[in-house]
Amino acid sequence: MPNTAKPNKPAKSRLTSRGKNPNGLPNPVDIHIGNRIRLKRQALGWSQDYLSKMLGITFQQVQKYEKGQNRISGSRLYDFAVLFGVDVNFFYQDMPQNVAKQSPRYFSTTAAPTGNENMVSGKFDELKSERALKLLRTFLKINNKKIADKLFEFLVALSHS
Repeated sequence: MPNTAKPNKPAKSRLTSRGKNPNGLPNPVDIHIGNRIRLKRQALGWSQDYLSKMLGITFQQVQKYEKGQNRISGSRLYDFAVLFGVDVNFFYQDMPQNVAKQSPRYFSTTAAPTGNENMVSGKFDELKSERALKLLRTFLKINNKKIADKLFEFLVALSHS
């Protein structure tokens, strides 16, 4: 008589609850996204209260987003992108590879690398410096687009020398 028993399925492992790590701490990817929100908000000179009113949420919710304590839905992330005048990819830029690898999905799949792993540079800490924020705020105050473009080209060329 043939064996009709079904093969054992591998047990599904639930790595996290609501995006948190097994130790209960926020997911590092959510923390990175929150840091990018804080960076852009500060670069624009906006308070958490101002941003919360623009989004129709409490400033406490903005605080939780910025700390990575609360995950951000796709539609809310889109709202941030529209308000900030950036592409949604802005929130994932400069994500250190060790942070990208801490996503629960990264652990739970054996899929081949997507190629996006090389897009992270790990230079986010430099962006948080007061000097970098001041430079960004100053650059954003340039009203003449041609001058801003030329200055940008100059800085790019200077960085390659």
